Amino acid sequence: MMYRGRKVDVVLDVRSALERLFGRVKGSVHIPLGRLEDELPRQAGIQKSSTILVHCAAGVRSAQAVAIMRRMGYANVIDGVSLAAVRRELQPD
Repeated sequence: MMYRGRKVDVVLDVRSALERLFGRVKGSVHIPLGRLEDELPRQAGIQKSSTILVHCAAGVRSAQAVAIMRRMGYANVIDGVSLAAVRRELQPD
């Protein structure tokens, strides 16, 4: 996938499970923000070198997630802000 001209390996949704019922990006990985530090390292397809596009509902949690992930050593993290913004900009390969 491409996001604003940049290849993305993973789309990460940090919203709640309830919010995800109202829509999602096909193929995205769902880890609610509160479980991010515990669950992200366990995700088989996500490496610290992966380019990860993070979104939530409005942008607050995605910004928090990006900061957490950078502290954890994930260097290629993009804050996509909201689901709506990501959907507008995300292009298939």
